Amino acid sequence: MATDYLLRDHQRDGKAQQIIDSWNNFARNLKNAANLYYTEKKDEYYSFAHDYLQKLRRKLPLKRVVLAFMPFLCYLVVYSNYNRIRQMTGLEETRKPSVTFLPWLEYFVFRCYPHRLLSKFASPILDFLAAIPYLIHFPLPFLFAVYLLTKDERQKSLLPFLWCAGWVNLVAVFIQFVCPTAPPWFVDSVVYDHNGKFLQSGFNEAGFARLDALIGHSIFHGIYSKSPLKFGAFPSLHVAWPAIILVNEPWIGKRFAWFHVIWIAWAALYSNHHYGVDALGGIILVFIVNFSMIKIWSPFHSATRFQRWLCESRTKSSISNV
Repeated sequence: MATDYLLRDHQRDGKAQQIIDSWNNFARNLKNAANLYYTEKKDEYYSFAHDYLQKLRRKLPLKRVVLAFMPFLCYLVVYSNYNRIRQMTGLEETRKPSVTFLPWLEYFVFRCYPHRLLSKFASPILDFLAAIPYLIHFPLPFLFAVYLLTKDERQKSLLPFLWCAGWVNLVAVFIQFVCPTAPPWFVDSVVYDHNGKFLQSGFNEAGFARLDALIGHSIFHGIYSKSPLKFGAFPSLHVAWPAIILVNEPWIGKRFAWFHVIWIAWAALYSNHHYGVDALGGIILVFIVNFSMIKIWSPFHSATRFQRWLCESRTKSSISNV
């Protein structure tokens, strides 16, 4: 019996080794094939990349790209040094975060608190659905810029997009800089002592703490614990970014662009990261900046779908009046 067991173990080990050897051979052959393909196509790829960059340089001069990116660069500087600048300017002492204004405005507009109603239906499935647009939020500007660069007819929309996105973010962070407001997760969880001194509050990841606990990794806690801007609920840039895409050159389609805006607005309220008025504020800010670019001034002009829609609306209105 012992001999049979040893024989079976030996055969099992032999089969396992054969599988490992076969896999190693497959991986080695695949690597060799990839190296051979790269060697054959290397010059062709380099030539394509060189020609494409030259074409982009002619269509998008470096000076204009730098100009279009300047508002966004200013936003990044202010955002990354948010707390330091508030301390240097004295706003840290004179402009304390408001804990009462947004709840008052929310109830005034909606006559209820939508984020509390949505959070009653919390479930793992809805947590995952809410997490998707939040995780896409961070690489969204880069992904959309790449999308605009993939076709010649869309490249003309890149500079107006950068200019619009930069000003939306810069104006939003200025509002959050001067008038910091507490998000609903803080308002609903904060604890004060009998003298009104702050004791504790919930974590920045708010409703996404459930998802972190479910998957066993602190993804959202790691993201939001590093954020320098804890009291920047209004306006919501999470909702504003898809709205920027909507008014510039919606990818996939206008319906999907609207769906993306509504999706992340729902996720912002469901996760207790924002009030409804924060989402409305982000959308309104985008439309104000875009309208200012069309009607007042912008160094970059392009016939985006939103602008074409405005022109068509004015044309139809003029015809009907005649």
